[in-house]
Amino acid sequence: MAAPNGSFSGLDDRLFLSAQRESEALKERLLELYLLYTTSRTCGMAMQTSTLFVKIVDLLKNALGVEEFCLMLKDPENGLFEVWSADERVLAAAGDVCFRSGEGISGLVAASGQPILVQDVDQDSRFLHYRGLLQGIGSFLSVPLLGSDGQVFGVLNIHKAKRHGFREKDKEFFCAVAHNLAVALERARLFENVRKEAMHDGLTGIYNRRFFLECAERELHKCQRGSNSLSLLFIDIDHFKDVNDNFGHVFGDQVLRQLAKILQCGIRQSDIPARYGGEEFVVLLPDTNGEAACCLAEKLRSKVAEDLVATPPHEQPKTINLTVGVASYPEDGKTVIDLLRVADRRLYKGKEEGRNRVVGPMAQAPVAQAAENRRRHPRQRAALRVVPESLVNDWPSQPTVHSIDIMHDQKWQFCVLMDVSREGFNSLVSFEPLMGADYLCRAVADPRNGGDLRQFAVKVRHVEELADCRYLMGVQVGRRDVSAWHRLCSVLG
Repeated sequence: MAAPNGSFSGLDDRLFLSAQRESEALKERLLELYLLYTTSRTCGMAMQTSTLFVKIVDLLKNALGVEEFCLMLKDPENGLFEVWSADERVLAAAGDVCFRSGEGISGLVAASGQPILVQDVDQDSRFLHYRGLLQGIGSFLSVPLLGSDGQVFGVLNIHKAKRHGFREKDKEFFCAVAHNLAVALERARLFENVRKEAMHDGLTGIYNRRFFLECAERELHKCQRGSNSLSLLFIDIDHFKDVNDNFGHVFGDQVLRQLAKILQCGIRQSDIPARYGGEEFVVLLPDTNGEAACCLAEKLRSKVAEDLVATPPHEQPKTINLTVGVASYPEDGKTVIDLLRVADRRLYKGKEEGRNRVVGPMAQAPVAQAAENRRRHPRQRAALRVVPESLVNDWPSQPTVHSIDIMHDQKWQFCVLMDVSREGFNSLVSFEPLMGADYLCRAVADPRNGGDLRQFAVKVRHVEELADCRYLMGVQVGRRDVSAWHRLCSVLG
C-alpha cells in the first residue's frame, strides 16, 4: 500500500531490514570462514604435538575467544580419554580427569562420533561436571576429533558460564574447528613417527648410520669451536657370520638386539650409539679423549663377553665377543670420515691380532684412572640459564638451573629435555615410565646457590620406546604446580 506521499515506505522498510539481516549474516559467515582459515594455517605450521598443543591453546583463547575449553585424547593402551590441553582453570581443577567411551557427555561423543550441545547442564543428568571437580558451567558443547580412518581419537569441549550460551550453528562451526585440529594432530603424529623411523634402526631400535653421521658432524663442529675432545668406537661382532650360518638369521637378529641393549645401558645419555651396518656398531663419545674412550671400549667388550651368552635352540651356550677400534679428535683426524677410517683400520688390526680386543691410539690406562678422567661433563646439562630472583624468594642471588631430574625407584635420575611447553615437557629417560603414573621432578641448580630449585609433580601422558634402555617421555605438570612451572618454563624454554 502506498503512503500518502505516493512512496512505498512499508515495503521499503521490510526490504531494508531484510537486506540488513542478510548483510549481518554474510559478515558473520565471512568472519567464521576467516577464523577457520586462521585455525587451519596456525595448526598447519606445527609439526610436533608438543608445539601443536601450545598453538591450540593460543588459538582457542586469542583467535576464537573461547574462555574455557578442554582437549581430551584417547590413550591407545587403556582406551581412556584424558585431558591433554585446556585453559588454566580447567587444567588446574580437572587436569587429571579421564573418561571411558560412553561415560558422561564427552564419553558419549567419543562413542557416537556426533557432537552434543547442552544448553543447561543442570537439566542434563549425563553431564558429570568433570567428575564433580569443575563447577560454574552453564552450557556445554562437545565435538569429536575424527581420524582419517573415521575413528574418534579425541574430543574438544567448549563450555560457558551462561546457560543457553551457544547458538545451534556454533555446533557446526566448532565441528569444523575440531576437524582442522584432528588433521593437524594426525599430521604431527605421522611426522614424529616418520622422524623416529628415519633416525632409528628398525631391528635394534638404536640410531641408524645416517643419524649417527649427522650427529657426528655437529659434535665435531662444536669441538672445532671449543677445542674439546671427541672419540668414536667402531665395534664388530667376532665370527658373526658363523652365528648366522650355524643357527639362522632369526637367532642372529636376537644377538644384535641384545648387543644394542648392552651398548645403550653402558654409556652416557649424551653418547650416541648406532648400528652402522650388518654386525657393525659405532658409538660417538663427546667430551671424551682417546684414553678414556679405550677404557670405555674395554668395559663394553668385557660386559658383552660376560653377559651376552647366546643360547641357540638345542645347542650349547655361545659366548659373543667384540673387537673394537677407537679413534679420537684431533689426534687421529680432522673430519668424521678420517676418524671412521682410523677406527675401522684399528678394528681390522684387532681382527688380525686374534679378535676379542680393543685397539686404540695408546696403551690403556688403569680402569679407575681412566674412569676418573673420562668425563669432564658427567651428564648433559638441560639448561644454563639464570632464574629470576622472584622465582625463589629466599635465595639471595640469582641461581643457575643445571637440569631437570625425576624420581624413580627412590633415586633421582637425569632427564634429557627435548622440548618444553607451559603444560609440561618431553624428555629422554633411561627407564620405562608408566603411562598415567605420577612422578616427582626437581629443577637442579648450582649447589653453591642452594642445590634444588623447586620440586614439582608430573603425570606421564606419553611414552615412546626409542631403544631398549631409552624412552621418550611426555609429561604434564600437576595442577598444584602449574603456576610455579610457568615461571620455570620461561627460564628453560
